[in-house]
Amino acid sequence: MSIQPFDKIPGFDKAGIDSMMKSVSLVAKTNQTAGTEMADFAKQSFEHGTATMKKLAEAKTPQNAMEIQAEFMKASYERLVAQAKLVGTLYSELAKEMAKPLEEMTKAKFPTVG
Repeated sequence: MSIQPFDKIPGFDKAGIDSMMKSVSLVAKTNQTAGTEMADFAKQSFEHGTATMKKLAEAKTPQNAMEIQAEFMKASYERLVAQAKLVGTLYSELAKEMAKPLEEMTKAKFPTVG
């Protein structure tokens, strides 16, 4: 008779703990990468905004100022969409990696028929 309360929990063995630690490591790595990407994005956004303000200060006509502003808005939107796609891809890949051990466990318990 075992007195260990965790003996009855499936997957609570060395492989389960290793899988959990790998998942924690993947989350930390992905969060670090996403944080770095977001910091770079913020820096680039600030630089882009500063450059645009300089251009606006040098604008000769209201029409020219509107063109500069429209160009800024379009470029900012495109950069934001690209950044969102990048971060989305990072977390999508994280989810796929974290699901792999679960897939292996379900394959082991429920063999395919056919």
